[in-house]
Amino acid sequence: MVINKKSLTDQVYTLIKEQILNREVELGEQLNTRRIAEEHGISLMPVRDALRRLANEDLVENKPRVGFFVKNFSEAEVNDILEVRKMHELYCLNNYFGQIDKEKIVELKDKFLKSHHKHFSVFDSQLHKEIVFASHNNYLIDSYLKMINHFTMLFSYLNDQRSETSRQEHIDLIDCILKGKKEKAYKILFKHLDRVKIAEDAEIKKRA
Repeated sequence: MVINKKSLTDQVYTLIKEQILNREVELGEQLNTRRIAEEHGISLMPVRDALRRLANEDLVENKPRVGFFVKNFSEAEVNDILEVRKMHELYCLNNYFGQIDKEKIVELKDKFLKSHHKHFSVFDSQLHKEIVFASHNNYLIDSYLKMINHFTMLFSYLNDQRSETSRQEHIDLIDCILKGKKEKAYKILFKHLDRVKIAEDAEIKKRA
């Protein structure tokens, strides 16, 4: 991304956010404000402002007298976030099943069938968002995106290689949505989210 002289804070914010979500920086890694500023030929102020915005989104930690760091997650934080994610998605699937956008679901199935593992998290996130978007409830959607979406993307740090089991679960869920099998879809999503929680817990303990 090329930094120009307009809206520097917004551009630096977008740049660093994309680097975090694309796993170009590690969880817990320090973000050197001076180096970022020097790399793009800008002052420290827009870099610091961008990092403060990311800290407000809980993607970055601001440690006084130390600096800014990519957010790292404790096991308790991961469990709490996944519980909230589960509440949002299961509620929306159960209450707005018939309003899920079938055209987008068909497109996602094709992507799951053809995707390389490094793109899996993108399509994974899109599918889960479509379930929540079906509610057409702006408050619910906004809270999901703010509280859940970034974190679920970040959890791919912990388990980047998605298994064939996970891929098949998503395809099975899509098939149930397309065939109107709500109860089966609910069971698949419930089981999938439970398995994600178990996998994330195991990865965190492994890295502890």
